[in-house]
Amino acid sequence: MIGLNGRKIILFRMTFNIPEFPNSKIEPFYCTSPMTPYYNCIAWAFGDDTKWYWPDSQNIYYWPLEIQRTEKLESFIELFKLKGYQVCESSELEINFEKVAIYTNAQGVPTHAARQLPNGLWTSKLGRAHDISHTLFSMENGPYGNAVVFMKRSSI
Repeated sequence: MIGLNGRKIILFRMTFNIPEFPNSKIEPFYCTSPMTPYYNCIAWAFGDDTKWYWPDSQNIYYWPLEIQRTEKLESFIELFKLKGYQVCESSELEINFEKVAIYTNAQGVPTHAARQLPNGLWTSKLGRAHDISHTLFSMENGPYGNAVVFMKRSSI
């Protein structure tokens, strides 16, 4: 739901743990939205909650024409460069910077993305399910693998 100021309103904030994410019972893992199939984690991290982003070879999902439509890490890095993000070394919260994290599985195939919140937690979308707020650790070693690339851009 979008409020009058254009910001997303958190309808509920429920702590939950999902067996597929073993660390979700140890560190923060909050549900922050109702389920919706309209966008995925890549779109959410990119700042778009209107469509599903994925570089599938069947051209079913949205992917910018200027970026190679391959399920390779380089394509996802190029996607976030469109918004001014540059690869950085750290996931640590930095004043005046916004960050994203790109996850890959053990084979190096991108699986997920998250965006850092001003409080240092991360926000992401679980497929067709909920938006969540979480630590990086609470998502580690789950079905999405681990965050392997961090990118940042100036927020001022």
